[in-house]
Amino acid sequence: MAHETSQRLLSRRDQLRLALLLTLAPSAVLAEQGAYPSKPVKLIIPYPPGGGTDITGRAMAQKLSELLGQSVVIENKPGATGMIGAASVAKSAPDGYTVLFGAASEMAINASLFKNMTYDPRTDFEPVSLIATFPLVFVAPAASSQSLVELIEAARAKPDTISYGSIGSGSPQHLAAELLSSMAKAKFLHIPYKGSGPLVQDAVGGHLNMAVSSVPPAVPLVRAGKLRALAVTSSVRSEALPDVPTMAELDFAGYEFNTWVGVAVPKGTPKEIVERLRAGLLGALAATDVQAVLRDQGAVPVGSTAEQFRQFVREEVAKSDRIVAEAGVQAE
Repeated sequence: MAHETSQRLLSRRDQLRLALLLTLAPSAVLAEQGAYPSKPVKLIIPYPPGGGTDITGRAMAQKLSELLGQSVVIENKPGATGMIGAASVAKSAPDGYTVLFGAASEMAINASLFKNMTYDPRTDFEPVSLIATFPLVFVAPAASSQSLVELIEAARAKPDTISYGSIGSGSPQHLAAELLSSMAKAKFLHIPYKGSGPLVQDAVGGHLNMAVSSVPPAVPLVRAGKLRALAVTSSVRSEALPDVPTMAELDFAGYEFNTWVGVAVPKGTPKEIVERLRAGLLGALAATDVQAVLRDQGAVPVGSTAEQFRQFVREEVAKSDRIVAEAGVQAE
């Protein structure tokens, strides 16, 4: 929630450390931090190539390779909303050479939806760092004149008559809307889609009263006048959509629901390896070219300590638990 944001920001000490890392040659960093890594590091991205998590992970991997002085090799392991890739990392040797570049679903939300998961994101990983958060955006067809507040009022008056689309039951977009439903005491009609493409196409075509979208596919359609952006789900306005209000600005104080990415390694990985990897990640995150990629994805670079990320994951699972239980969300 909003009060957590300050805890996720880098401390002044971490900022100074970043500046030092960026001025050191990889060999000097290795000398300071120890022998790890002595061979290529495998970064598991549990989604197909080309999506937001993959694009962000590849940008981080390229810069991380320079800072570690070793190749960071991307391996995409999609399937089961990220759980196949995440499980493979959880079962890997705890030596720092198999690393998860995970997202909100497999690192938090799925724990609230599936009772037969083969790993627990709260206990089966050593957290390294939260990397970035990604706001979502409520959008409506351009032809619609209703504000989000007016849509909420209509949903209160006639439950299940105001439709919204998401990329699937149990997705972050679905939970973001259900959190709004809970806080607003309004009942919307959920229409799940198979991906962002069909979702935004139906929103543009006026087949939905509104949709919950990630920022990148929505921005060009908003700028072209084909969709209207109603509100962003972050606690502060999005740099990509600076004129769009937050939910707090619409009198929903405390509302915040972001997707996010972070890095974790198998449980039992030595602390010195976790810290070495974390230092490299923070250095990569501070690089201007990496930040440019993140901005293109509508992301907010964060960075954290390992313990902050551990607590963040626990809080995200607990938040998902509350939303799933109250809304009766079922996984597809």
